[in-house]
Amino acid sequence: MKLIKRIPFQMFVLNLIAGIVCISGMLIMRYNLNEIADSYEQKIEKSINDRLDMAEVCRQMNRHHMIVSWHTLADTDEARQSYAEEAAVLKETIMNKLDEMKETVSSNEKESLFHAVYSNTISYFSNAENVFQMSTEGSSATATYYVNSYLAEFIDEISEDIDLVDDYLAGEMSAAEKKMERSIQIAEVSEAVCIICICVVMAVCMAMCIGITSKLEKYKNQLEEENERKTQALIEHNERMLLLQENTIIGMANLIENRDNDTGEHVKRTSRYVELLTRAARKAGYCAECLTDDYAELLVKAAPMHDIGKIAVSDAILQKPGRLTPEEFDAMKEHTTAGGHIITEVMGGIEEKEYIDIAVQIAEGHHEKWDGSGYPKGIKGKEIPLCARIMAVADVFDALVSKRCYKEAMPVEKAFSIIEESGGSHFDPNLSLLFCSIRDEVTEVLNEF
Repeated sequence: MKLIKRIPFQMFVLNLIAGIVCISGMLIMRYNLNEIADSYEQKIEKSINDRLDMAEVCRQMNRHHMIVSWHTLADTDEARQSYAEEAAVLKETIMNKLDEMKETVSSNEKESLFHAVYSNTISYFSNAENVFQMSTEGSSATATYYVNSYLAEFIDEISEDIDLVDDYLAGEMSAAEKKMERSIQIAEVSEAVCIICICVVMAVCMAMCIGITSKLEKYKNQLEEENERKTQALIEHNERMLLLQENTIIGMANLIENRDNDTGEHVKRTSRYVELLTRAARKAGYCAECLTDDYAELLVKAAPMHDIGKIAVSDAILQKPGRLTPEEFDAMKEHTTAGGHIITEVMGGIEEKEYIDIAVQIAEGHHEKWDGSGYPKGIKGKEIPLCARIMAVADVFDALVSKRCYKEAMPVEKAFSIIEESGGSHFDPNLSLLFCSIRDEVTEVLNEF
C-alpha cells in the first residue's frame, strides 16, 4: 500500500526530471547548433573567398609574366614603356591583394604557406625589374633568357605554393563540413532521445523537439544551397581564367607572326583550316584510334602556336624580300626546334601535359615532309605525328594563297592543285585528298579574311 502511494510521487519526480532534462537538452542543443552553424557558414565563406583570391593572384601573376615577355619582344621605346606601365599597375594590384590576405591569416600552418607565396612573389617582381632594365638597355636576348628561365621558375614555384594554400583551404572546408556533419549526427541522436523521453513523459516536449528538428533540416538545406552556389561561382571563375589564358596564347602567336610583316590573320586562318581538315578526317574515319574528341579539341587549340619559334629568328631574315641564302635558310629552320623548346619551358607549368605534347609536336614537325625530305629531323610517313601532318597542309596552303614580303599571292585553284599533287611527297596523301575534298569550305574561310 505504501509502495502504491509512493508511485504518484515517484512518477511526478520522474516526469519532472525527464521534463527538465528534455527541455534543458533541447535548449542547449538549439544554442550549440546555432553557434556551430554560424561558425560553419563564416568559415566556408571565408575559405571560398580566399580560394577565389588565390586563383585571381595566380591569374594575375601569369598575366604579369606574359607582359614581361611582350616587353622583351617590343620593337619601340613607346611599346616598352606601355608594357612597363601595365606591369607596374598589375604588380601594385597583386601586392595589395596579398597584403589584404596577409592581415587575415590566422593559423601557423596557413601563415607558413602564405609566406612562401608572398616571398616568391617579391623575388619574382625583383627579377622582373631586372628584365625590364635589360630589355630597355637593349639586351633583349638576355632578357628573353631570364623570362624563359628564372621568371618561369618563379611562376612555377608561386603556382605550386598557391596550390598548397588552396589545398589547405580545401582541407579547412572539408574539416568544417565534417564537424557540421558530426554536429548534425549528434543532434539527430539527441532528437531521438528527446522524442523517446517526450513520448514517455510529455507531449509538449515532443512538439518542441519536432519543431527544432524541422528548423535544423531547413537550415542545413540552406547551407548546402549556399555552398553549392559559391562552388559554382568558383568553377565559373576558373573557366574564365582558361578562356583568358587561351586568348593570351593566340595574342602572343599573332604578335610573333607580325614580325615577318604578316597581318596576324595567318594564325586565325590556319587554325580554321586545321579545324576543317580535322573534322573531315574524323568523318572519314582516318586515324580514328588517335583522332579522338579530346585530341581534336587540343589540336585546334594548339594550332596557333606552330610558328612561335620565329621569336628566335632575326627580323633581317623574317622580313627579307628576296630568296634566303643557305645560311639564312638554316637559321630559319631553327624556328621549329626553338618553338618546341619555348612551349615546353614557358607553358609547361601552366597547361596540361597532353596539350603541351601536341603543341610541341606541331611546332617541331609542321615542316617535316611525307617523303622524309623535310626538317628538322627528316622523318617520314607516319613517323610524323598526325597533328604535325594536319598542320603542314593548312600552313602550306595559307602560305601559297597569301601575299608575303618575298612573293605575291597564288590563285586558289593553283594552290589546291599543288596540295593535291604534293600528296605522297610533301603531305600525307590521305590528308591531301581530304583537304581538296573540302575545297568549298576552305575557300569560304579564305573569303572571310
